[in-house]
Amino acid sequence: MPANYRDKRDQLDRDGFCLLEGIIEDDMLARLRAVTDGVLARQEAAHFARQRAQGSLIRVTEDPFMARLIAYPPILEALAALGFADPKWGSGFIISKPPKSPPLFWHQDARFWNDPISYTPRTIQCFLMIYLVDTTRHNGCLRLIPGSHLKRHRLHDALPDAHEEDLSRADDLANLAFQRAEGEVDVPVKAGDVVMGSARLLHAAHGNQSDKRRTNITLWYYPDFAKLPEPIQAYLADTDWPAEWRNENRELLAPLRPVYAGDAAPIALNRTPGSQLR
Repeated sequence: MPANYRDKRDQLDRDGFCLLEGIIEDDMLARLRAVTDGVLARQEAAHFARQRAQGSLIRVTEDPFMARLIAYPPILEALAALGFADPKWGSGFIISKPPKSPPLFWHQDARFWNDPISYTPRTIQCFLMIYLVDTTRHNGCLRLIPGSHLKRHRLHDALPDAHEEDLSRADDLANLAFQRAEGEVDVPVKAGDVVMGSARLLHAAHGNQSDKRRTNITLWYYPDFAKLPEPIQAYLADTDWPAEWRNENRELLAPLRPVYAGDAAPIALNRTPGSQLR
């Protein structure tokens, strides 16, 4: 493992996130901007009203070009340099905050709190947030609480369900989920940077106070799928592959598909951390 990536892996294990600078090359950035602009233009106004806090929440499967991003060699090479040589892909979304839009609420995205592995430094599921523009606090950069994937924070016991529609609509910006939090840090980035983080990490985003759209593409991977407990593998392998993508994309992504051949029963999902998180 290269020395700088060893440090990043240590940070990922310890703090729950790391920054991968300049991963997306300029020509890919230009294409992704064009593709996401096209996808966003096809959405109805009701979508953006339902997703005011996120800005948008559009599955990457709406455009077949996104398969090239999921299997983009610089991303896979960075994961390998971090010690994840055989990652599997789960899902992805175009998350684009329009000008003068509200913040994203605090939440964590973990689903396997029933398994003891969720209380270890192991990265079970991770997000890769790929930023298409320079992003600061002013236009909606990520904010997160380092170490909250391993240590209980008061937000764990105080936040409403992150899947409630009123949070996505940002109906009540006085809600605790939108407020400053103890220990939070900002993660400003340059266009082409990628923020990698644990699904268990408490994270949010500032509002976009600028006059321009702020877009990122969030891809979800299982970086060490083959080493996950079998009930988790069984659950993930049950997920349908995107039916709307053409055959050539299925072939491109085949090495990234989670496959399980054992006989373990799929784990029951649990999005709430238990008492083991202290």
